[in-house]
Order: sequence, then C-alpha cells, then structure tokens
Amino acid sequence: MVILITGAGHTGKTLLAQRMLEKYGYPYLSIDHLKMGLIRSGKTELTPEDDEALVDYLWPIVCEMIKTVVENHQNLIVEGCYIPFDWKKSFDERYLQSIR
Repeated sequence: MVILITGAGHTGKTLLAQRMLEKYGYPYLSIDHLKMGLIRSGKTELTPEDDEALVDYLWPIVCEMIKTVVENHQNLIVEGCYIPFDWKKSFDERYLQSIR
C-alpha cells in the first residue's frame, strides 16, 4: 500500500508521516528531502521558492517511484506539498487500487 499525505505547508504532514511510520513500520519518503537533495547537489537550478515548477519537476520522479513500490508489492508513505491536486491522472487502475 502507498499512502499519500499532501496539503499546505506547516500543516503537520511530516509529523503524521512520522507517526504512521512508528505505528505501521512503513518507510516514508519526504518529497521535501528529495527536493533539497536535488537543489543542493546542483541537479536542478530550481530553488525552494519555485513551488509550481517544483511540482512539475518532482512529481514525475515520485510517480515512477510509487509505481515501482506498487509493482514490488511494498509499502510506502509519501509526504509533501508537491503532490499535484490531480495526482490520480498519473496512474492507471492497477496502481490506484494500492494508493490511498
């Protein structure tokens, strides 16, 4: 199962993901950590303030990671504000059954 936690900044997404990790033992991916790793390593010229562009840049990567998790019958919590509102369009039905 893949659990997506999204919402505005500073609303408790990371805290919720941490609590779920502790309760269920599912690993979690912070999209913010991925963002900062790509920015600090120089793999992108985007900055932390480029919110809209970051969704377009990060979501395709995260989406393919989610597909890999589902295909391997694994569990993952994905947390961050860079999940697009229409995220369901990125997956066909076989993936959607495993994403909450």
